[in-house]
Amino acid sequence: MDFFLKFEVVIFFLSLGYIIYYSSLKFNKAYSKVKKVIKKDDISSVKTALNKVDLNRKEKNYKQSLKEKKVLSHEDREHIAELLKRVKINSTKGYYDTAKTLIVEGLSIDKFNKELNLELASIYEKERRYENAEYLYKDLLEIQPDDLEVLRRLAYNYALENKLEQAMEIYEKIHRKDMTDEKTIDMLAEITYSIGDFEKALKYVNLFLKDHPRDVNKLLMKAYCLEEMRHFKDAYEAHRKVIEMQPYNTFANQKIKELEEYL
Repeated sequence: MDFFLKFEVVIFFLSLGYIIYYSSLKFNKAYSKVKKVIKKDDISSVKTALNKVDLNRKEKNYKQSLKEKKVLSHEDREHIAELLKRVKINSTKGYYDTAKTLIVEGLSIDKFNKELNLELASIYEKERRYENAEYLYKDLLEIQPDDLEVLRRLAYNYALENKLEQAMEIYEKIHRKDMTDEKTIDMLAEITYSIGDFEKALKYVNLFLKDHPRDVNKLLMKAYCLEEMRHFKDAYEAHRKVIEMQPYNTFANQKIKELEEYL
């Protein structure tokens, strides 16, 4: 009896081992197939007219390529619109590799698509790969040199790279085209102030204060610019305005005491 019991136990464990081995084998085969399916396409392998970074080609004029632009079918436009929605969803969730793969698919249909290229540039900025984004913006501007949206994105990207002189140049170009844009005026005030061009900074700070007269940060910037330009009375008055809104502003109170010596 003991012999048959032992024999059945051995048979049981042998069967169990075979089942585990066979299941593992099937799982590994299935996993390999899945890996092949979900393997991300290398974005650099897709040749897009607006992606010099991924092609490692930085010297090319893409205006000529516009002649080759094909007319998209209704189905193509619908597909790109759907891809763009999925790109934005994945990018928002931080699934950047998935978003890039979708962008590549869209650019293979329409290599000149502005929205897809801007989404790719935005991902690069989130990844702090600012130079890659910079090249994409420049490529788009080869086709539409006066596109204000792209110019703003390039200028801001320059600021992120701490290329403040280049950022200021682009923002000034935008300002000449749209002198009412508050964000541009704000950025010009901050950039010129940061690089120590206090005369220009004062100009843009004053423009900003026309619509936002109670902005304490800009009033303090104005006071500092005036002091650096040795307009001490005007600097004093700017600090007084700050005190009217914030009576206990330590910095403004201290500066008023210091400036009184020059009045």
